[in-house]
Amino acid sequence: MQWKSVAAVAALATGSTLAACGAEGTTAHVDPPAVAVPHAPTPAPLLTVEAVPPAAEATVAESAAPDDPNAPEPARGPAIPAAQLRRQILALLGSFQTLKDLERENVERAFGVRMKIDPEAEDGYTYLANTTEGWLYRIDISHFSPKGSPATVEIFLSNGVDYSDDSTNQQPTYCTLEFELLAKELVAMGYERADGPLRFKGEVSWDFDRDVQPEGAKVAFGIYLYSLRDGNSRERTCIKSFRIQGDAGRG
Repeated sequence: MQWKSVAAVAALATGSTLAACGAEGTTAHVDPPAVAVPHAPTPAPLLTVEAVPPAAEATVAESAAPDDPNAPEPARGPAIPAAQLRRQILALLGSFQTLKDLERENVERAFGVRMKIDPEAEDGYTYLANTTEGWLYRIDISHFSPKGSPATVEIFLSNGVDYSDDSTNQQPTYCTLEFELLAKELVAMGYERADGPLRFKGEVSWDFDRDVQPEGAKVAFGIYLYSLRDGNSRERTCIKSFRIQGDAGRG
């Protein structure tokens, strides 16, 4: 699977996200580098990620970042359970108090990792690892024009589909993280959820935003979704990616 095409669609759709939050115009997106994802493992019954108690909203990642800043940077981080990744994502989204919290230092703190420089993104950083359930996830930070604008944070979750291959009618084979319960937790954390999903060129996303400092600024993000039916024909809404941006408001 390559996420390059996913990120490109996300960049186009995000214009609607910031427009809904009162942003003026959109910013150009630099696609993250293509990542070759190995074939998804032969899935066991569809994965269910355990619910996270309210206290976990502010929990920082369990694995500490390396103490030595000069230590070699591994190509891929250690595998962690999907439930732990879920806690880390909630920790990041719950940590936003100012637009500076979109920067690398806060993202690394929330995930307990050290990101490496992304050579294909201007002032960008990236981190790649697997879950112990066998699927890949990736965290990217980029800065777009105009210079000095807040960072954009993207989190990609592999769902077993190679989006670079249009020749086959591939379908997701497992659920990464379920959407609805996580969405309710975000609302409890003070995020406003859009009235309905956005649909753009086959992509479906749901927008959230929350006021931060300085006055008039917001953190806004879209959660990109896919549907999956389990063995009992129950439809589940699962998460494919997050795209998080800051809006400084009207100056």
